[in-house]
Amino acid sequence: MDYSTNDYLVRYADLEYARAAFVDARTPGSHLKENYCIIGKGVSENPRQPIHIHGTDGFHVGAAGQPPGILNSLHSHFTAEVFLIFKGQFRIYWGPEGARETILGPGDMISVPTNCFRGFEVVGDDYGFLFTLLGGNDCGGGIVWHPTAILEGRKHGMYLLKNKQLADTVAGDPEPSEEELFPLMSSEEVQSFDDYTEEEMLKFVSRWVTKRPRATDFSQNGDFTHFHISGHPDNPADFEVKSIDGACIYAYGMIPGGIVPMHRRSENQVLVNLFGDVQIEFEDKQLMPIVLGPGDTYDVPKGTAYSLKGVRGESYTYCFVNGDFPSEPVLL
Repeated sequence: MDYSTNDYLVRYADLEYARAAFVDARTPGSHLKENYCIIGKGVSENPRQPIHIHGTDGFHVGAAGQPPGILNSLHSHFTAEVFLIFKGQFRIYWGPEGARETILGPGDMISVPTNCFRGFEVVGDDYGFLFTLLGGNDCGGGIVWHPTAILEGRKHGMYLLKNKQLADTVAGDPEPSEEELFPLMSSEEVQSFDDYTEEEMLKFVSRWVTKRPRATDFSQNGDFTHFHISGHPDNPADFEVKSIDGACIYAYGMIPGGIVPMHRRSENQVLVNLFGDVQIEFEDKQLMPIVLGPGDTYDVPKGTAYSLKGVRGESYTYCFVNGDFPSEPVLL
């Protein structure tokens, strides 16, 4: 053992955010967003962005928190973007002009396809918080912003540069020249992005109320409920959502005393605990057990063997596994 378990743990209570992570961060209506980089830099455009765990393999885990009425402007990605709702109600909207939408709540997930503009807004009366999973080691080169977001950002001192970094004149950066600015997309280019109908997009949505367990050899060796949330369309496993995320998303449900048996994978894994308290125990007894509370994240070092135990309340824990076709867990 050459590390401490705390090196890979990020508590929800300890999360640090940036309020000026993206080009729309000072635009009225988007100005109260809190953007988090939990594992990896993600696609933050702010060189001052706090990052909790720098190392990553295959994907990045981030988050966004915002009060009601605050929205994230239309944008797209070159790789997968998955939203997992932790708190509040979110209106997810999409399309070349953002005309289509659906409402998601705690425990819901959506895997938004590439080449599709999307944004999100907190609706209702409660603060909203969602986790994000971005595919790829470099997240595919960052964000593709709808031109309206870039133009509005410039009005409020936020300039997107050709290197996809921000010049924030409110924070003291010099105003860039026209030659330094990132070029705007034409209307023809905007319209070339995919426009999924609501029915088509809902195929990429997993709703909490309709989740059903998947039976696997793995779950037959433990006392827990195993969910296959999202995986590649060609993966033979029975995933609820078929999407190309660069990762497979599983979830473990347990009551107190329930156990996910000791196992290891060759791929990188990240655990995000949605609710309840879960204890991680390790095969290596030099590693102290850790209890994950709601909103806590643990970056499982590659090849580390661990088990999970429900310790308080009904628990539900996401497990992100790197790759579209990961190996089966090795039970110990």
